[in-house]
Amino acid sequence: MITDKLCKSVVWGLLILAAAGVNASPRRTQESSATKNLAIQYGDSPCGMVMHGKPVTRGWKSLIDGKTLNGWQGEKGYWDVKEEAIVGTSPPSTPHHHYLLSKKDYSDFELHVDVKLVGYNSGVCIRISPETYDSVPGYQVDMGDGYWGCLWEEHKRAKKVIDYPKEKVDTILHRDDWNHYYVRAIGHHITIFLNGVQTGDVEDPEGLSSGPLGFQLCHGGNEVASFKNMYIKLLKPATKGTAPAPPEVVVQ
Repeated sequence: MITDKLCKSVVWGLLILAAAGVNASPRRTQESSATKNLAIQYGDSPCGMVMHGKPVTRGWKSLIDGKTLNGWQGEKGYWDVKEEAIVGTSPPSTPHHHYLLSKKDYSDFELHVDVKLVGYNSGVCIRISPETYDSVPGYQVDMGDGYWGCLWEEHKRAKKVIDYPKEKVDTILHRDDWNHYYVRAIGHHITIFLNGVQTGDVEDPEGLSSGPLGFQLCHGGNEVASFKNMYIKLLKPATKGTAPAPPEVVVQ
């Protein structure tokens, strides 16, 4: 059965293809070219569409250059760039978290990012308030068995603000491979899509409204967490004074 959402996705795809100069004519000689260039719908609007790893609408900024850690800060020995992705590696039974933090603050935004986790637990952090590279209160768009598709708040409430059933995650997750998160944060309204499926939509007035972004390596387990094709569209300037200085305490 063709759903209204699917119909809208097809319409958006055709409009974007036309704008990009791709002929969406049904003629057989052009089918192969059009199919290769179809955008993927990861959200519920044209801003949720991605082609070749990049959002198709205007106003997006890349946060990972694929070559360096420019724009990010973290501990030496845990984070590197490999095959155009930021990769974090944590040894087994490490007693601490190890975060990579953005050097800028963000308030209201839309975010696309491809993520891969092999091992224990990780997350894409939004609106955080770093204290050290181990202690980072704030939101995590979570990654890990029983946590995919969820929104976790570290420290303050230490709880799932958004929960999504594992049995549903198992039907859409590419285990040990690349997955896609599309996140929208407007005021205290947070919406999460995992691989194009909405896993959460919440109004959470207790959460932080501004702060850096980050990636987590969770303590206690062996893991390799990778992140690439990260793009942000700013909807509102960051709140002044919420961007903390780089943590002075480095956890070894």
